[in-house]
Amino acid sequence: MYRKIMYERYLSSVNITMPELEENFNRDMALQKEIENTIPKNKNANILDLGCGYGSFLHTLQKREYKNLFGVEIGEEENRFLNSKGLHVSKLDILEFLKSDIKTYELITLFDVLEHFKKDEIVEILPLLKNRLNDNGKLIVRLPNGEAIFKGSIMYGDFTHETYLTKRSMIQLFHTFGFSSVKIYPTYTFGKTWKAKIAKLIYMSYVKFYKILLRIDNGASAEHFVPTQNILGVINKWKKQ
Repeated sequence: MYRKIMYERYLSSVNITMPELEENFNRDMALQKEIENTIPKNKNANILDLGCGYGSFLHTLQKREYKNLFGVEIGEEENRFLNSKGLHVSKLDILEFLKSDIKTYELITLFDVLEHFKKDEIVEILPLLKNRLNDNGKLIVRLPNGEAIFKGSIMYGDFTHETYLTKRSMIQLFHTFGFSSVKIYPTYTFGKTWKAKIAKLIYMSYVKFYKILLRIDNGASAEHFVPTQNILGVINKWKKQ
C-alpha cells in the first residue's frame, strides 16, 4: 500500500524542484567506463531502462541517436515530466510490465531500482529479466552496497528501499538464476581537480586500513569487499563462447 502513496509524490517527497529536474534532464548522465563499455554500439539495438525515473539515461542515449529506446516508470510525477519531454514510457509496475512484454533487448538497465523490491519480488523479477534479454543480452544493475563503509545515507535515505546486496550476495543471486559472467564494480565518483585527487588519496588510504580491520575482525580475505555506497553489476545472460 505504501508504494502507491509514495510513488504518486516521489519527486515532491525528496524536494526536487522543476528547475533542478530540467537541469538534470538536460545534462548528460555521467556514465562510468563499465557502463559505457556495455552500451551496444548498434544504434538500432533495443534498450530498456526499467524504473527510468525522469529519463536521464534514456535522454543521454537519445542524444547519441539511439533509435529503439524503451522505458518503464510507475511514478505519477515522473510520467508527467517524461511526457512533456516527448519520452513516452510504460506507466506500469515493473513486474506487471515484464510479465506482459514480448520484446527482447540487447541491454536492460536498472539504475537504483532493485533495492525498492522485497526479496520474494526480486526472485520473481530475475527469471523474467532473463527471458526479455536476447542471447547476447546484458543487464546493468546499480543499487546500494550493503557492506559500504559509509552506507547509511543511501541505504536508509529513502523510505521505499527494501533490499540491499553486497558483491558476494549479488553474484550468488544472479548465478542462482543461471546468469553468467557476473561482474561487480565500485562506483567511485572522484573528480579530476587537485582537490579531488587529494580526496581520493585520503579515501583509498582509509579503504586499505578498513580492509585490514576486516581481516582482523573475521580472519577472512577482503577480496570481495567493495567500499563505495553503491555497487554496479554488469551481467551477461550467457557466457561468451
